[in-house]
Amino acid sequence: MNICFLALTGYPILAGTQEARVGGAEVQMVMLAKYLASKGNRVSMVTLDCGQEDEQELHGIRVLKTFHLQDGVPFVRFVYPRWISIWNALRKADADVYYQRCASMSTGLLALFCRKYGKKYIFASGSDTDFDPGGLIINSRRDKYLYNYGLRRADLIVAQTHTQRQLLKDNYGMDATVIPNAWWSEVIEKSGNCNVRGRYNLWVSTMRSWKRPDIFLDLAEQLPGQEFVIVGGAASGEQALFERIRAKAKKMSNVTFKGFVPFSQVGVYFDEAKMFVNTSDPKEGFPNTFLQAWQKGVPVASYFDPDGLIRSNDLGMVACDFKEMVRNLACLDNDNALYTRMSENCSEYYSSHHRIDVLGEKYLSLMAGLLK
Repeated sequence: MNICFLALTGYPILAGTQEARVGGAEVQMVMLAKYLASKGNRVSMVTLDCGQEDEQELHGIRVLKTFHLQDGVPFVRFVYPRWISIWNALRKADADVYYQRCASMSTGLLALFCRKYGKKYIFASGSDTDFDPGGLIINSRRDKYLYNYGLRRADLIVAQTHTQRQLLKDNYGMDATVIPNAWWSEVIEKSGNCNVRGRYNLWVSTMRSWKRPDIFLDLAEQLPGQEFVIVGGAASGEQALFERIRAKAKKMSNVTFKGFVPFSQVGVYFDEAKMFVNTSDPKEGFPNTFLQAWQKGVPVASYFDPDGLIRSNDLGMVACDFKEMVRNLACLDNDNALYTRMSENCSEYYSSHHRIDVLGEKYLSLMAGLLK
């Protein structure tokens, strides 16, 4: 099978370069592309120009370069070089099935391309907002129109959770296949400390206002006897937030501020974590960091619970407000039996539901079905 991923910002992850902004959607696409290539499929990926050659092969994946973000003249560059270079790269890929993730103008472009050339196209959600017209993280009316056009013409829509599937039904009258996020199954053998209680509460993400890193520092103030580690670089336009968090963290004796860490090196911080703390707005979707934590037997403390998985499978604790979050962290720190049970549940749940070898086969089956 010949499969092409339209993953404009995926090159730094695929190439393993030092990149400050790494999104969960790109990680999922690169992971799936690598798995499909490892199974003998012809796989290509269309990416931005990050200084690489026009065409190269990485991990068995044919990488096709498009445009650099600084290329072109304002107002004109939407067409050239952006639209035209993406279109040409998609033609060069000449795939049977095309795959794109997260709401953007690329959704509409890919739908138009596949309609013209008789190709099959899969759209996958990256967060709850992708299926919420009022919450779309798209600025221009033009790009919103293109996204809606593309979504309605996808041959298959994949949602991360049943909640997202219901949002799609309620807001668009369409259905989706639910495939949860995946993670590499071999990483656990490399790090090797699953179910060993760690030392600190961990926060990992690119710093954005809706990720609410301030809350993590507020938790550290309320729990001076516990250690807190914060990992993450500044998102575009969020440098002021990053500097404010760094300045406050440096003044706190129980907080270690790591700042930006390359994606390939982030996993080691989960090895010694006792809890992973997510402070994001509830519309985030399904964070990859939950999987990184559960794989290592690290329970999650969160303000949201995708599809109720945390509560129903005893994978951590969910808080309705700040006071409850403080109580949850204190409880798990003091109750060894509860912590051990949750840690074991995390490892077992990850192995049963989120391994890339299991979910990758589901994708292969769906793609084969589209081509019949």
